[in-house]
Amino acid sequence: MDKAGLIIGLILAVAGLYYIDENILLSFELNQSKWFGRYVFFATFNVLILWVLWVFYKKFGGLLKITMPVLFGIIVLFIGIKLA
Repeated sequence: MDKAGLIIGLILAVAGLYYIDENILLSFELNQSKWFGRYVFFATFNVLILWVLWVFYKKFGGLLKITMPVLFGIIVLFIGIKLA
């Protein structure tokens, strides 16, 4: 049951990251930015979000172990939808 919160949080966060990445990539293309660092930025940002979900899952116990990844996933999803 503990992993259910992590899995749901990951699904929500990945959906939110899709919208965030799509919006940021569009802004890079509109500015005609052709530097390699944007790919490093995307990778680092996405890994950081997924790492935070994993830390929430490992750090807390009990009910917080289920709810914290889900809440963080919902926050990332709402930010992504707001940017889209």
